[in-house]
Amino acid sequence: MKIKEDTSGLSMIKSTSFYSSKKEKIKFNWFSYELSMAVFDQIKKSSGNLLRSDQIGDKDLALFSIYFSKNMQNIILQKLAGKIDTVYISPEMIESYFPDISDKLGNKMLDAILKAWDEQLSFCETCPTRCISEKEVYCTMFDEESVYGCK
Repeated sequence: MKIKEDTSGLSMIKSTSFYSSKKEKIKFNWFSYELSMAVFDQIKKSSGNLLRSDQIGDKDLALFSIYFSKNMQNIILQKLAGKIDTVYISPEMIESYFPDISDKLGNKMLDAILKAWDEQLSFCETCPTRCISEKEVYCTMFDEESVYGCK
């Protein structure tokens, strides 16, 4: 299996993975799209050699990043609604998606996800798009080919 070294979340993850109709082109889904790219990039940066030794290629990592960010949507919505106090990122998401990975890689992936999450939220604090506070608002960035997010 040949694994490319120069791929990024931007080249591997398409915004179309986060909507299936025009009404789903909302800011909250854009946030999820950006989170998935951040997760991809951070895991690849921190765990490249371990990914290769566990035979996880870029496509698998991209699909996991999409899976992760979509699963986080419900947790984030629970936090926004006051149903939970803390957003918890569970290692079980990694283990259920990649049941055969090594513990070392699973731990490195979790650390990378936590870092991506923190960095994404720090970008969001100053971003004028307000993907979380205006989560249901139509997001024109899905329609603009030249725009690749807030960062």
